Amino acid sequence: MTISPAGVPTGKRFRFAAPGGAERMIGRRQILQLSLREYLPLLLMIALWAVILVVIGHADTARLLAATVAMRAVQMLARLTTAPSLKARVGTPRSIRRQAKQFALGVQGGILLANVGLVMLLVIALDAIGQHEIAMFLPLIAIGLPARMLRNADVRTSSPYFRLALSAGGLGAALAGWAAGLGPIGMALAFGAREWIAFVVVRWWPRSAHVPSHPIDAPLTLAEIARNTAISGRRLLTYRISKVALAIFGPAGNIAARTGRGLNWHNRLEPYLPHRLGGFILFSLLAMSGALFFALRSGEPLAMLAAAGLMQLAGASANIALMWHWLPDRDDPGLVIDEDEDV
Repeated sequence: MTISPAGVPTGKRFRFAAPGGAERMIGRRQILQLSLREYLPLLLMIALWAVILVVIGHADTARLLAATVAMRAVQMLARLTTAPSLKARVGTPRSIRRQAKQFALGVQGGILLANVGLVMLLVIALDAIGQHEIAMFLPLIAIGLPARMLRNADVRTSSPYFRLALSAGGLGAALAGWAAGLGPIGMALAFGAREWIAFVVVRWWPRSAHVPSHPIDAPLTLAEIARNTAISGRRLLTYRISKVALAIFGPAGNIAARTGRGLNWHNRLEPYLPHRLGGFILFSLLAMSGALFFALRSGEPLAMLAAAGLMQLAGASANIALMWHWLPDRDDPGLVIDEDEDV
């Protein structure tokens, strides 16, 4: 594998020939895994938003979507990546693993407090500009924040099928809220409850042990976490830009964004992104200015969705700027980013 001047890992994929029957079995297995990891979760998410649309109508659906995007903006701003460090210590001495888990729990606990504080400030700001429905949705969605914190600090919750558990749990919770006649409150609660459902499912679902390709037999430090956070945030920024641009199309936009990620289409944006600290700061300020413009100028549901999307980009870019001191000159090809980090 080589590294491009922009810091993006590149390389060729090699396909090893197999006997006809074995090759067909491998192909079927890959199709099944792809269906369970990508297609089925997306279908379940479409069903979830269809239920929400039926229950609360298009205007409140747009507001709820804006609230979920705003929540992701908060999470992207106050984010520290601990999962890769925990995975890299699987199989190391017990004292190393214990220290890493306890340190990750402390870090994620601090991030949880920061997220809660940011959500409270955002609720106050939304109430001040008359967006009472979105302000009401945010605390209900936020009940899932502790589950995400626990998942990020537990290597046993790493699963390629987390998105399947998350989307299925959300659909089940939305249907339960519909049956209970909870209306918009039930739909918002479904997004908080789905984090807990998915956490419980993947935490106790049997799986084979993970074997790290680059084990780290050393105590976990904040510098390592910050470095991984900066690298992963920089890698995912182009994908997040395309995802935000397509968010207005709801689940269909999510499908298009993830398809583009799988085909590396988002890398075409790479040359146009900032590559210096000042560029990331300017990008964050411009995105946040656009968010304020849409929120204060219009306030309509679609305008608030656009504002939330720009907030998400501002948060993602600001997080990279905050971690800039630890960002290496070259990307780390050994760092495997959690596929669920952007969920």
